[in-house]
Amino acid sequence: MASQGDCCVKVALRIRPQMAKEKIEGCHVCTLVTPGEPQVLLGKDKAFTYDFVFDIDSEQPHIYQTCVHKLIEGCFEGYNATVFAYGQTGSGKTYTMGTGFDVSLGVQEQGIIPRAVHQLFEGIQTRRIHAQDTGIPAPEFKVSAQFLELYNEEILDLFDGARDPESRSRKSNIKIHEDASGSIYTTGVTSRLVHSEEELLQCLKLGALSRTTASTQMNAQSSRSHAIFTIYLCQMRVCQQPQMNGGTENGEVNGVDSGPISQPEYETLMAKFHFVDLS
Repeated sequence: MASQGDCCVKVALRIRPQMAKEKIEGCHVCTLVTPGEPQVLLGKDKAFTYDFVFDIDSEQPHIYQTCVHKLIEGCFEGYNATVFAYGQTGSGKTYTMGTGFDVSLGVQEQGIIPRAVHQLFEGIQTRRIHAQDTGIPAPEFKVSAQFLELYNEEILDLFDGARDPESRSRKSNIKIHEDASGSIYTTGVTSRLVHSEEELLQCLKLGALSRTTASTQMNAQSSRSHAIFTIYLCQMRVCQQPQMNGGTENGEVNGVDSGPISQPEYETLMAKFHFVDLS
């Protein structure tokens, strides 16, 4: 996880609290976070260093602000980003990513994806208001989403309402391609155009309900597949004009009108954000 200008990949480690079952069985916490350092000690002689380390008492807002907030802001400037959760079953990936949709969770406990969706639409509204206040045409935004599942080396479309859960054995029509610039893209995938935070979260929820689940010893309702939830942001805005000395903005030179004001030039920015939950 990284913002533009930083290293392309950053790794954050989160240590989850003990579950009730582990406490009853008398299990002990075997990790120790080095104070002031992104380092965790395992046992007595093994030390591992990461870009970020979050201890047992770390809260969702702090993790989001540290790892993801800048990435969403980067999307408004045309930067792509990916956040993925990796760990064994029961390590807290779904809780951290926020795809469990537990109705008992309060706002403070929301995971990464709900917070990212909120920040995205809040950023859209903020930019529209700013354009209105400064007298320039408001930027236009289009937000769409795709939701894929990788199960037994097969790619499934979780937004495909016509696909029966019993038809998982049938070969998918989804294809993965690489263009001339080396970018990866898919064909045959359902793309949902959304207009609000609530609509996007509803799409995520419906797709998550279609994921393959199975019981394990660590988690009674564990997903047994990889999921990739992708948000696409298309933005058309007025090109930012450099501020010149002597008051040359808007066709004026030292307060004197130098001619007709030219029509504003527009630019289109495309960005995508992948949220990946690795089983």
